[in-house]
Amino acid sequence: MINGWMPLIWAGALVVTVIVALLIRSRRRAGTSAVRVAHLNRVSMLPAFRRARSRMRIALAVGIAVTTIGIAASAALSSRIVTVHTVTPEVHNRDIVLCLDTSGSMTDYDIAILDTFIELADQFNGERIGLTIFNASAVTYFPLTTDYEYVTEQMTELRDNMDDPDTDYAYTDGTLLGDGSSLIGDGLASCTMRFDNLGEDRSRSIIFATDNFVAGQQLVSLPQAGKYAKDNGVVVYGLNPGDSTAKNYIEELATELKDTVESTGGEYFALSDPQAVPDIVTSIQKQEASAIDAPSYVVRSDQPDLPLWIAFWSTIALLGIGWRLRR
Repeated sequence: MINGWMPLIWAGALVVTVIVALLIRSRRRAGTSAVRVAHLNRVSMLPAFRRARSRMRIALAVGIAVTTIGIAASAALSSRIVTVHTVTPEVHNRDIVLCLDTSGSMTDYDIAILDTFIELADQFNGERIGLTIFNASAVTYFPLTTDYEYVTEQMTELRDNMDDPDTDYAYTDGTLLGDGSSLIGDGLASCTMRFDNLGEDRSRSIIFATDNFVAGQQLVSLPQAGKYAKDNGVVVYGLNPGDSTAKNYIEELATELKDTVESTGGEYFALSDPQAVPDIVTSIQKQEASAIDAPSYVVRSDQPDLPLWIAFWSTIALLGIGWRLRR
């Protein structure tokens, strides 16, 4: 920052130098062109002469003082004055993992969830947010972070890839490594593992979007995964686009998902409810979460304003004094 002021500093110093040189030259010229006058002591006794001499001496004294101040201010600027202070940011000890089932039956619903969550991302303040997608296996799309600009960017990218009719489904890489597809219990357990330092006292929540249609051999059942989440202090909020009583087997799947998420202290929503995601976010933010201090860091800030203005006004004052002395 100080480099931007250097031209002004040098310009001020140059002006001061020119003024001083002109004053010295003026005095020398006055001395060499002096005319001898008899009985000058009588003139020097005149009141008008004394007043003029007094004003000149005062102007010279003020000029010297202003020049000294200007030089001191320029020296202060060249020394690069900075302030140093320590900043300790405050963040909330709340973590949220958005856990999306990316099997074929969920794509349209995932897009709707991402659309809503992108709109809500700027409502968070200090919470860490992560995104994990799963089918037969789970992949971390991005880890827990408080960089909401990055969160919005990544969610938008995923949403656009899902909605692109010509997509190459590259976003599903790594999600087909299990025995079958839509291994819901494995997906919830994997999302629970995405929280770091599970032993610490933090608020942890999973927004779990799935229709609970299992098509393969799970390592962990959904109730077992729910118990694992509860044992680690993780609250699960369920979003089920397949919630319907039209068919008995769908009702059974919905009931299993509802019972599992409620056993963790969370809530269950049918995705047909337009307020589902906003209501989940509101519920999460109502959870007990104390503010904690993040790691401190030192901030150094350039402070050239005061000496710069002193040097500037000293230069202006010297110009005025020089003009007055020449008269």
